[in-house]
Amino acid sequence: MNAIIIPTYNEAQNLPTLVNEIFHLDLDTKIIFIDDNSPDGTGKLADELAKKHKGGLYVLHRKGKLGLGSAYILGFKYALTNLKPDLIITMDADLSHHPKYIPGLINKVHEGFDVVQGSRYMNGGGVNWAFHRRIVSRCANLLAIKMLGFRINDITGSFRCYKAEVIKSLNLDSIKSEGFSFLEELLYLCKLKGFKVGEAPIFFIERKKGKSKLSKGEMIKFFFTIIRLRLTKNKLKKEND
Repeated sequence: MNAIIIPTYNEAQNLPTLVNEIFHLDLDTKIIFIDDNSPDGTGKLADELAKKHKGGLYVLHRKGKLGLGSAYILGFKYALTNLKPDLIITMDADLSHHPKYIPGLINKVHEGFDVVQGSRYMNGGGVNWAFHRRIVSRCANLLAIKMLGFRINDITGSFRCYKAEVIKSLNLDSIKSEGFSFLEELLYLCKLKGFKVGEAPIFFIERKKGKSKLSKGEMIKFFFTIIRLRLTKNKLKKEND
């Protein structure tokens, strides 16, 4: 069974389509939404969808906007404790990550990888961003890959598939990063633990509804996180032994 963890904040316009697309795949899948008290009613809509898909969709409510990292950690712990999945998938709620790529991520795990990144920067992948944003994203990835020693082409995206045993083995509470930087730190911990990290192509489509959560502040945090991870490699390994 696969558990898909999806943090939400002001995604009411996208949720019905996202849920339909996921369940249309006809996989053995459970969805977990973690909503941070969205002003647009995302949480209430998610509850209605949970009633419609009873036993297949769960909603965790938080009192406010508490951060992407802690949302994922809550989702991981809930899935491991209550659902006992074989695989855990993370993705965005804004339809930039199309569910049609989920089988590709799962197939790559079945080929022998422990963690599979949905990759925009390998053959078959891509983005529909403006040129300047593609350059910024690509340069950020290349810097992080070089500094942290990865052998894949894309490490900054949240569209991933993990074996549940990988997440179970990590000291999630030791992760210091919040926001989008949490994703890099999590993947780096997987690498330090010796798990085999692979990638599968995806085409990233810019959201059509709602507003992007990626700010300049998040970009700055990303660069400082990469430096911190590089400098504290031995400490991180010890914390996750």
